[in-house]
Amino acid sequence: MPKNKSAIIRHRIIDQMINNTRNPFPTLEQFAERCSTILGVDVSTSTIEKDLRAMREPAPRGYSAPIVYSKTEKGYAYDEVGYTISDLSLNEEEWQALQFASQLLYQYKNVPIFDSFKNAIERINARFGLGIDGAYDLIEEVVSFEKSIDNQGMEWIGLIYEAIKENNGLHFEYQNIYKKEKKEYQLIPYLLKEHRNRWYVIGWSVDKEKMATFALDRISKVDTFENKLVRKKAFNPNEFFSHSIGIMQNNSKPETVLLTIKKPIADLIQLEPLHHTQKTVGVQDNQIDISLNVQLNEEFIFKILGLGTYCIVQKPKSLKNKISSTINEMGANYL
Repeated sequence: MPKNKSAIIRHRIIDQMINNTRNPFPTLEQFAERCSTILGVDVSTSTIEKDLRAMREPAPRGYSAPIVYSKTEKGYAYDEVGYTISDLSLNEEEWQALQFASQLLYQYKNVPIFDSFKNAIERINARFGLGIDGAYDLIEEVVSFEKSIDNQGMEWIGLIYEAIKENNGLHFEYQNIYKKEKKEYQLIPYLLKEHRNRWYVIGWSVDKEKMATFALDRISKVDTFENKLVRKKAFNPNEFFSHSIGIMQNNSKPETVLLTIKKPIADLIQLEPLHHTQKTVGVQDNQIDISLNVQLNEEFIFKILGLGTYCIVQKPKSLKNKISSTINEMGANYL
């Protein structure tokens, strides 16, 4: 956008005059006269011509204003009904933020329920001249957005979203990759959640009689039914996941975990905690001791194993034994 305050005011005046239905198709001379009166300085027609060119420039330098000259009317107008620059008062930093936000939303352009996102982004792109098309050169050169490898299961998002809104239940088949079986379930859905580019639905399992999490890419044959159960008003997503690592809940009570982390990984763990309950309870030259209050779910165990020889479980004993037996099983695979 123009840095010069006088130029900004002139652009606003030009915009208002073009949108004045009582005096359509203003001329260069009329623009110049009006600007001179308001600013109290002499504004030439050549300055106005420069302003019109500047206003046609793409953002953030200009407004991408669709200004055209009518030979018939011998004046200027917008080639887009209802166009105005009055709602485009964004500085360069704000334009960049809008570009990044649009690029992030563009990742979901092929998800049915997010069609409105795609349409909105395309309208923003056309109106503001952002150049957002999924491969915006400037952004792609310096920022790599995480992209989902497989969109399987996303076709259920719209149906599940409507079921949550209408307080309806879901009936579906689910492939359990651990038990290697497919079963039918009835679920009162409470929450759609994305985690590491995969989507999940969390709700009350009528069959299990407890809260459960299902991955959308393992769901098939989905339909809805009228829910006759009372929705649990006490359900709070933040509280539900407050003691879990990742997406999976095992409905167990959280336990106090004490870990010893060796350097240099210790420095990384302090910068990027394993969990929001993490506290440093001891510091030595080559290691730190941390405590956490978490559920001992599979994802937490995977995290511990992923730290390799840099992490030692001090307590609880059950977790220490689990890690030890898993390491022994892993070692047996390489004998």
